[in-house]
Amino acid sequence: MNRLMKVVLTGALALSPVIGVTGVSAAPVTNEVSATKASTLSVAAKRDKVVKTALSLQNKVQYVPWTQRQESHAPYKTDCSGFTALVYKLANVGVTLVDRDDDHQAKVGTKITSYKNLQKGDLIFFGNLGSSKSLKDVGHVGIYIGNGKMIHNLNSKNDVKISDINSSYYKSRFIVARRVIK
Repeated sequence: MNRLMKVVLTGALALSPVIGVTGVSAAPVTNEVSATKASTLSVAAKRDKVVKTALSLQNKVQYVPWTQRQESHAPYKTDCSGFTALVYKLANVGVTLVDRDDDHQAKVGTKITSYKNLQKGDLIFFGNLGSSKSLKDVGHVGIYIGNGKMIHNLNSKNDVKISDINSSYYKSRFIVARRVIK
């Protein structure tokens, strides 16, 4: 086997554990749910897949302002709404968010107005206090992962982080949640 053929073969083998998108380094697909088409997955399986995908992106996504986003290949660079769009794209559960803008994402799916009705995979939107934006204007979005927690691309100091949505900080800024998996 010549050197070029070895390089090509090695590169192809290195991409085999990818979760549906070239360039995403993640754990190999080891269960039937991950390899199944989105249309055949149950709603619960889709929710779990979104959460697993989001969790797999910890330490693999850098927070940057929206003008500097790069979500086409790892290492990813994006803001909070770019992160949610990226998670849904990589999870491949049959949901494509309208775009990577949190104000637009806050208008898709079914409206959820109470924390007690949240389910895994729901998008959670928060307003900004203490800025020029009104509390009614969406300033941040995360993905609910269960047990009162969300995963989100927080800021340039923290990147992807899991936070308690029941903290006074998030409770005082909650605007709405949206269910996009049905």
